[in-house]
Amino acid sequence: MKFRVKESRMKRPMRFGVLVESIIEQFHFREEFLVEAVRSRWPSVVGELIATHSYPDRIHAGILYIAADHSVYAGEISMMRDAILERVSRECSVAGLRDIRVIVRRDVFAVRPSQGRNGRGKG
Repeated sequence: MKFRVKESRMKRPMRFGVLVESIIEQFHFREEFLVEAVRSRWPSVVGELIATHSYPDRIHAGILYIAADHSVYAGEISMMRDAILERVSRECSVAGLRDIRVIVRRDVFAVRPSQGRNGRGKG
């Protein structure tokens, strides 16, 4: 895939932040970038206990999808819905989330990118 910069932008120097924003938009990295911001602060958003049993999986169309390893934790997360949305907006600088969806997946820690967090996995 080639990165294309509009011809008008090539005539003058471009600020680094503008270039990064262009790359994020062109390659549709925005949601991946946002979910990584949530992942990095997940324990402060939901607390250490729930963070050890859940994982922000993805953001799509304004919905934060959270994988939990047990229905008890999925229920807790669902009850914390409004608080989670507010904390994610405030602490993670992620605006525009409308809702959360919790999915119970027993393999949540087997597939997450960084298995060393929260005492899970071999990392």
